[in-house]
Amino acid sequence: MIVALGLFFVSFVPANAQTIAYHPLRYGTNQTSMADGYFVKPANVVVKNHLYYVTMQIRTAKSLSSFPVKVNWVNGKAPLNVRRIKDRAGNSHMYYSFYTNNLKKRINAKLAIDVPKVYKAHHLISFKFSTAGLPSLGRTHSAAVTHHVTTHKAATAKAATSSSTKPKQTSSQKKATTPKQVKKAAKAKKQAQTKDKQKPKQTSSKKDSSQPSKSSSNLTKPAKKDSTKPQAKTSGVPWIVGGVTVIAGLSAGFWIYFKH
Repeated sequence: MIVALGLFFVSFVPANAQTIAYHPLRYGTNQTSMADGYFVKPANVVVKNHLYYVTMQIRTAKSLSSFPVKVNWVNGKAPLNVRRIKDRAGNSHMYYSFYTNNLKKRINAKLAIDVPKVYKAHHLISFKFSTAGLPSLGRTHSAAVTHHVTTHKAATAKAATSSSTKPKQTSSQKKATTPKQVKKAAKAKKQAQTKDKQKPKQTSSKKDSSQPSKSSSNLTKPAKKDSTKPQAKTSGVPWIVGGVTVIAGLSAGFWIYFKH
């Protein structure tokens, strides 16, 4: 029966696992826990993913009922790969595992004990492991996580720096991204240059035309009055005033008017 139980236990433990001694303690003290008699020593440990994978066993007598001790959590998490079996005598055997990156510190757990009509309670417990002969983790899980976070932050900072130093494109540069758009923009620029060349420049003649010359100003001045004012002549030549013909005869000493 013992041999059969031993073979069953080996089937749940990795082939390269190593045994490690430990001691159950009352939580927060160096005193032995009253549950010490339930735990089978030593524990088994194997390295997985740069962590220690520890497997422990709790054995209780048939007289205490079936599986009266349960593990609520260990090392802050629910136990892994929980298995329950009974031997031929009816004793209960429970196996559970957990991960940790440090067995030098105490591992805490919470137990639920339920012996019908005798005892029922929850207890915190601590385990002190012997680290002699422990295999090396190499690169620890925490170091791997730290490296990943640091690398990610560095990449993010580099991307942010490159984006901030990159010159911004103007609206015209953003639009002219295809050959067709570039050609269209060049055509528009050429048309604008041609239009500027065709625009007449203001010459000196134009400036002069805006100011009246001396000759034109003389033309706009009214003619002299004496050029149009009739002058008295002694020769007796008639002239016209207001549509009436006037003949002056100075020798006769009078004016003769003839209606025109």
